[in-house]
Amino acid sequence: MQFTYPYILLAAGILIIANLIAGRFATRFGAPSLLATLAIGMAFGNGGIHDFDYNYPGPTLHLSEIALCVIIFAGGFESNWKKFRPILGQGVSLATLGVVVTMFVTGALAHWVFGWPWLQSLLLGAVVSATDAAAVFSILQNSNLKLKTGVREVLELESGANDPMAFFLSLSLTAMLLPNAPDANFFSLTGDFLRTMMVGLGTGLLAGKFIHIIVRRVPLKGGQFPIVLLGWVLILYAVNSILGGSAFLSVYVTGIILGNSPWVQRDINLHFFESMSWLMETALFLMLGLQVYPRELPGVLWEGLLLSAILIFLARPIGTFASLMFFRNVGLRARVFFSWVGLRGATPLVFALIPVVSNVPDSHKIFNIAFIIVVVSMLIQGTTVTAIARAAGVEKN
Repeated sequence: MQFTYPYILLAAGILIIANLIAGRFATRFGAPSLLATLAIGMAFGNGGIHDFDYNYPGPTLHLSEIALCVIIFAGGFESNWKKFRPILGQGVSLATLGVVVTMFVTGALAHWVFGWPWLQSLLLGAVVSATDAAAVFSILQNSNLKLKTGVREVLELESGANDPMAFFLSLSLTAMLLPNAPDANFFSLTGDFLRTMMVGLGTGLLAGKFIHIIVRRVPLKGGQFPIVLLGWVLILYAVNSILGGSAFLSVYVTGIILGNSPWVQRDINLHFFESMSWLMETALFLMLGLQVYPRELPGVLWEGLLLSAILIFLARPIGTFASLMFFRNVGLRARVFFSWVGLRGATPLVFALIPVVSNVPDSHKIFNIAFIIVVVSMLIQGTTVTAIARAAGVEKN
């Protein structure tokens, strides 16, 4: 079915409004609102008789990366660095070592249980290894859950900072699966990772300081400041793509610097990026839902469900406890809570598009399994956050 330009705009407007209404109903029943968004996108675009065929993994990947950059920038912009400083080591360890351990446990069990080749198994583990910033921020806000000092900050820092590691691992393993792929070893991968992170960190620090000077000294109108910041998010994404840096880390660092520096229009921009973050989340989940073909899911349903259980009950807890073993001030109850709130959202689906775009063997299977894992995570973990927080004793009295 072919749609003309006015019909495309009509469909876009209806989908955005329908998502807002469906999200409100979903939260009433205890389900994450983003799951309703994903379902709306999934209901269309699968090539059925009464809808259209949406199959654009390349553009969807690039647009999703930009949307994630805006969401991550907003998360950094809203963060309180004074509260982050005491738990910085815990959050960074979860965002790096936790991601690596989760990837290896998931990949190893996928290899042993299903007999998949090692690289494909590890690629799947890398794709689903990171928690999702949009899902974590959304569920914490919608549940009105008040957590003890340090607990919420660890979750926010981890979810905002673990995307660079998972993205790097997904990209590297995808490259290793391509024909005529260069030989890679631990030392070369470590060198590439450090270079990627240093470029991302460096561009983020420089941009944050430079933009802060601009917003304090250049006489812009109030409504122009958010547009300038949004433009800088795009610049950082492009620059890091050119230099081989981590755009996610770059925009997160820039957001933290600007959000924790004094300047006149800060609060106005905060409200703007709250709205932009919601819009990007909506667009992101709609696009990814459109990219899913429901008819392909039954073929990987049992594998997806089993791997969901492996990730929730084994890989995530092992990764959490391994990354927090250096911190004696983190109690057992907090570790159990962190293990459970490893929410998977749009991020695994975005990273699962990387091998699809590169035509890696079994890439569509990995994408579909990642989709099932996301749905299971949001249904099981997303709906029980409050109950687990109370049971673990990390809810603020």
